[in-house]
Amino acid sequence: MLSYKIKKANSRAATQPAIILLHGYGSNADDLFSFADYLPNDHTIISLEAPYSTPFGGSAWYSIHFDASQDKWSDIEEAKKSLTTIVNQLDSLTKEHDLNPKDISLMGFSQGAILSWSLLMDHPTKIRRGVCMSGYIDSQLLSQPLGAYQNVLAYASHGINDVTVPYEWAKNSIEQIKKNNPSVSFNSYPDGHNVSPENFRDILKWLSDTNEGLDR
Repeated sequence: MLSYKIKKANSRAATQPAIILLHGYGSNADDLFSFADYLPNDHTIISLEAPYSTPFGGSAWYSIHFDASQDKWSDIEEAKKSLTTIVNQLDSLTKEHDLNPKDISLMGFSQGAILSWSLLMDHPTKIRRGVCMSGYIDSQLLSQPLGAYQNVLAYASHGINDVTVPYEWAKNSIEQIKKNNPSVSFNSYPDGHNVSPENFRDILKWLSDTNEGLDR
């Protein structure tokens, strides 16, 4: 089981909507958990910590081969193991913390965003929506071609000056999924590999907008 940090919702409802946070390569559960106090307080916020250690310190969802081409960049087998672990843990977290299984959201940064795309698209009965920051869609982690996915609800953002995860990787992959999914947003910012205040404000607005009309 993955270790995690949690901030419980302030609602007295029988079950709570939740936002699951997936950090980036070399980081830890504390990183995105710093967003918790700014996220909707009627949601339970859970920040998971990745299972692998990196040579540079911190944790990772899978190893990265920095000197390889894009299709060889990621350790796909490790990534798939992490995906399976997250899916299994979502089930246990839902039971343990009285989460609403119909209202689980993901928020991932960088490597966590790459996994968030896969989880969102291949597990639509478990994940309602996703926020994917500074990542891209890795087709090697999907069970179907990009064109086969429909009804995806996602907010994606990327810095055009990102030298860690190239902007074009994000743009090229996300534009493909947008063709059949009008509920996918892709926002660009004059930033590097980070989440700017402007981006975060837009994320909060999107979360609010996509809550409207939801039957809890």
